[in-house]
Amino acid sequence: MDIGISTAIFYPDEITEDAIRLVASKGFRTGEIFANSFSEFTEEYGHMLSDIAKKSDFKVSSIHTVSSAFEPYLFDRYERRRDDFFRIFKDFVKFGSILGARVYTFHGLVSNHGNKIQMKDIIYVYEKMIDAAGEQGISIGQENVSWCLSGDIEYLKRLKDGVKGPLKFTLDIKQAVKAGRSPYEYLDIYGSDLVNLHLNDNDREHACLLPGAGTFDYRELKARLERVGYEGPGIIEVYRDNYDSVEDLARSRRLLAGLL
Repeated sequence: MDIGISTAIFYPDEITEDAIRLVASKGFRTGEIFANSFSEFTEEYGHMLSDIAKKSDFKVSSIHTVSSAFEPYLFDRYERRRDDFFRIFKDFVKFGSILGARVYTFHGLVSNHGNKIQMKDIIYVYEKMIDAAGEQGISIGQENVSWCLSGDIEYLKRLKDGVKGPLKFTLDIKQAVKAGRSPYEYLDIYGSDLVNLHLNDNDREHACLLPGAGTFDYRELKARLERVGYEGPGIIEVYRDNYDSVEDLARSRRLLAGLL
């Protein structure tokens, strides 16, 4: 498995273009780009970032962004607001296509969204997003997120059963732990539709640690992933307080490369 990294790891210390150069200098050759602001997913910025990635021999596998800043509004009951944010969505997947990404790591509605939207309308929005992203060669990789509706197993089942388009998924280990679930409960739902993987570690006291700093069984993870035929990258995604230096991240990559 190709072990990559998310540039979200460096928030707020490094700007995105510097984050690419930094991880590439430590041997990372693939990863997820996290756009930290709307100005970071213009076409102009995308072309600049693409040039940096190519010069750094770094392949962008997926994109992610400040989800809570706009994704819930894609489901808003006020049509003009919904349409405005869908234009932002289309800008973002265009940005992803410029980078060569194939997956948009998507959070969606937060748990306490206060929106009385019905499931059929949620499904309609997903199908609209899948079509628009597909035009750019990008899949929607719905991530399990503890503080979003997607942390709920039953919600994900209904979503997968209801959406007619090719909805794909991102598995995040730490978010499963935060939701009080095994990551394999989510993997059982995703099956062969898994297209992205966020790697981290944990123990009894910590929901998120740098891979190698906890007790998570990566050999079992490998076996489970093989069962569903997953062939994508494993993206290290932790928080800024989970490591001291970039060399810590490089050591974690080498460890995971030997296990997965």
